[in-house]
Amino acid sequence: MKRRSLSSSEFEALLPRLRVFLGDVNVKKVLKRGVDVFELGDVMVVSVGGFFFVVGGEWAVPALVEGNKSLLERLASVWVDMGAVPRVASGADVMRPGIVKMDVFQTGDVVLVRDVTHSKPLAVGEALMSSEEASTLSKGRVVKNLHHVDDAAWRMLKQFL
Repeated sequence: MKRRSLSSSEFEALLPRLRVFLGDVNVKKVLKRGVDVFELGDVMVVSVGGFFFVVGGEWAVPALVEGNKSLLERLASVWVDMGAVPRVASGADVMRPGIVKMDVFQTGDVVLVRDVTHSKPLAVGEALMSSEEASTLSKGRVVKNLHHVDDAAWRMLKQFL
């Protein structure tokens, strides 16, 4: 793991992906406080304004940590049965047969995956189809798992927070 500060040009490039969650942030104010980056191979964890994000390739999602609760609560949710929990918590995509209920979302939206019994967050992913389309299906991938409990980013954040 490598820790460093994000340059202003790097932050400007990342900002469009984070703006969905942060709204209209004052870039100068955020950069003055500093933006830390923890590099973990092909993904990185970015700390912005007290929130943590997992960033990889062309995507960025809020990290599954207690400090991000307000961000996570704003996301549409998908609840999975307890049989799907170990698979989703290991990084598997969310399949339609495991979904018990879901909020309204569109293709490409960032979605929070929860267990149906305790409603605990298991993963954050990208919707591969709308909730309307998913409700008509009996099989298939619905959510691409981008960040989950017990992945490298989650373990690193649990260690430091």
